[in-house]
Amino acid sequence: MLANESGRWPDSFTKREVRVISRKCPRQILLVLSFITLLSLWPGTGLAATETVDKIVVTVAAAEPPPARIAKRMTASIMTVGEQILVGRTLIDVETNQANYEDLVRDIFNRVLVGYTVEQVKLTPGTSTNILVTVRPWGDVVRDISLEIDIGGLSPEVMTVIKNDMGKIEDQAADVLIGLPVDSVEWAGGISKTVIRELLATELPEFRSNLEITAGQHTSIKLSLIPTGPTINNVELSLRSSTIPNILLAEARPPVRKAADMLRGLPVAFVERHKEYFTTEIQKTAAKHPVVKKYGLLLTPAINPGVDTAITLQAETTKYRVILEGSLDMGREKDNTMAKLHFGKFTGKRDEAFMEIKFAPDSMEWEFEPGWGHKFTENTLAGLRYNISEHDSILWLNHNLGPNWMIRLEDTPKADYYEFGVRYKLHEFLSAEYVITEKENWLRLIANL
Repeated sequence: MLANESGRWPDSFTKREVRVISRKCPRQILLVLSFITLLSLWPGTGLAATETVDKIVVTVAAAEPPPARIAKRMTASIMTVGEQILVGRTLIDVETNQANYEDLVRDIFNRVLVGYTVEQVKLTPGTSTNILVTVRPWGDVVRDISLEIDIGGLSPEVMTVIKNDMGKIEDQAADVLIGLPVDSVEWAGGISKTVIRELLATELPEFRSNLEITAGQHTSIKLSLIPTGPTINNVELSLRSSTIPNILLAEARPPVRKAADMLRGLPVAFVERHKEYFTTEIQKTAAKHPVVKKYGLLLTPAINPGVDTAITLQAETTKYRVILEGSLDMGREKDNTMAKLHFGKFTGKRDEAFMEIKFAPDSMEWEFEPGWGHKFTENTLAGLRYNISEHDSILWLNHNLGPNWMIRLEDTPKADYYEFGVRYKLHEFLSAEYVITEKENWLRLIANL
């Protein structure tokens, strides 16, 4: 059958043929329908309408990039806002309303981001949606900073060790502030303060800090340090020697006293932690004095930190031993006052040849006793003396029990006489000793001149 003049097949043919085709080709129709169904299930086709934003990625851009810590904070803030308004929304919604969402982000950050203008917000929709925020600082930016450290009434001499503990704290503050708009310093200063306080809590735990930031192209930071915990209220200084008269050290006392006083007001824990530094500083100060150079003294400072701190400076010579003493015995009737001069020459690291001269004012008698001594340990000396007047040999031993305590033993075999004494050093110029003999005991006060 041919088509009519209009070029269309007769309606009767079309309907009949369709019915014929549908009856004859049911398999082909099912295949087409199945293909269409698969297409609707394929990713990016039918399900695209139900895909949602699952993740936000933020990029902050600027002609003058903000400091790294500030950029990190901006990024975190933008991500929080982005997650609140975008995560969970369909991609079709985000794509359709992209301009509105960009305007919303721009408006929020223009209000809260003091010191910066948000020039552009660009969204790139996807299950992981990218937000690009371009910012521009207002007006002037911070070009440099200065750090002033205020330690209140503490000695300026301790500033060196405090700065060593603090390390490059000024550089860390600069990393936060330099490049910021001046108007942003007020809110960004909180980050700087946090950075500084975290550093001080680790490196300078004995102090708490207070910061004041004055914004400008040249931004100034004033850091005030306040001691915490027990602090040193008093410093007791003792200059001692077992080889030269203590009176010779009196000349060196004022400068050493001044160096020791730098510990006043410091936290006890801080001095304990830096004991080596303060010991070295006191030693250096004492070593500069002429008396130390004149007698070739070796200095050994010892610091015992506490609310009442004790500093002992032991000054010794390796060439001679010169001791001048005066004693008063209480509880003894005969020869209860005595003056003694000991002059010795070291013949080796442990040996000494000496002469002792004694004078008893009560009887106006002089005694001359040459002798020899040997250092068996760091705390034990022993040797022999010979009394020229009495022709007696005297065995002696001195043993130090610590910086202040000593026991002494003397034995004169020919005269069948011994002395045992326990001595305590009250300070560098005065000691007390309890003397025990076979017949009597007494208390002796000894002036260590």
